[in-house]
Amino acid sequence: MKISSRPAIAAAALFAIVAFAGRSETGEITLLAPMDGAQVPLLPAAQRAVLRCPDQASRRSAAACEAGPWGKPAALTLFWKAHRGVSGPWKVRISTGPEMKDGLDFHIRAEDLAPRYDGTCRFELPRANLAPGARYWWRVWGNTLCSKWGCGSAIRENGCACGITPPAPASEVRSFTVAGGAPRWIELEGRAANIRDLGGWRTQDGRRIRYGAVFRGEGLNDNSVNGEAPGANRLTTGDVEYLVGTLGIKTDLDLRTTRETAGATGSPLGARVAYVHNSSLAYKEIFSPEGMRAMADNIRLFADRSNYPVYFHCIGGADRTGSLAYVLNGVCGVCKEDLERDWESTFYPDVPDVVENDTGADFSDGTFWRSSVHFDDGFSKYPGATLRDRIEAYLLDCGVTQDEIARVRENLTVSAEQ
Repeated sequence: MKISSRPAIAAAALFAIVAFAGRSETGEITLLAPMDGAQVPLLPAAQRAVLRCPDQASRRSAAACEAGPWGKPAALTLFWKAHRGVSGPWKVRISTGPEMKDGLDFHIRAEDLAPRYDGTCRFELPRANLAPGARYWWRVWGNTLCSKWGCGSAIRENGCACGITPPAPASEVRSFTVAGGAPRWIELEGRAANIRDLGGWRTQDGRRIRYGAVFRGEGLNDNSVNGEAPGANRLTTGDVEYLVGTLGIKTDLDLRTTRETAGATGSPLGARVAYVHNSSLAYKEIFSPEGMRAMADNIRLFADRSNYPVYFHCIGGADRTGSLAYVLNGVCGVCKEDLERDWESTFYPDVPDVVENDTGADFSDGTFWRSSVHFDDGFSKYPGATLRDRIEAYLLDCGVTQDEIARVRENLTVSAEQ
């Protein structure tokens, strides 16, 4: 007996419609990496390799051979796979809680990811600025087409044009943690760079410099061009909100000269931040009478807990900033090798050493770049069994009290487990 094919054809057509609708309305996104339990690096591989070297000579040599990047945190690279008709544009959210109620959202065009043939997508997160030791959660939303007759629009996070279909497909929520260590770089959108957290370095008494208390970097605005008006702002609106709203900066300590600042009375970070101008010196000049006066004023600022978190800077965040960072970390007990690593991190891959002066300037020591040899010479004149003791003796000679030094250490250090 011959069976009619019409019912079979109709059933097949109905199945195809239902299957198509299922694919478009219940699309899937699978997160691939990083997954729960994964730890992402704080620093790019090149920086980690250089910092592992045991001495200045080997670090300079390694930095010259590495490609970088330098002066930046490690990029956060995310991988996911789309199934059953799901495509971009995508939304990626990074949150500090599994509920995903808030966080950073990144909207990505499909063509910017160039998915592989198997549907895997790779996204390198710019300016992640993740906190060391912290745990984060992430999720991805995609798009698909509405199967309702006459609609055919993209189903986005809040549905589609016809208002009947469910929200856009979303992945599950996964988490990762961030490695600790130092330095923790901060990357901004604007023109201020060489910014990093003072925290992360271990002290010789088993403690650690506190994250999130003190940040060092370049000037937040340019130097004055005429000595009469402050220079142009280097920050975007988003930078200001990040530094003040996220990092919580309360004090802007400006180490530049009065000509560089041209009588500035407020911080580029706005009225929420106290602006403190204290013209300071660098390297061997911190042992001069003027350098010691400025150092004492700076240390007293760090002794007062109400000033924290503090952002301190000169114009390039290298010499005057580096000298104050050396003293702050050193008096807390960071070893000489790590003090040198911190100072050098400003300059990778071209770390300056003592180089013959070819500028025509009158430097009494005949050099242009001045490095930690000046700290060695200066602090060696003070008594103490360790560098920490000698820096403490130097600060006492500057007029800082023992109580103020103790408060700086209390404010800047935590137990190594915290």
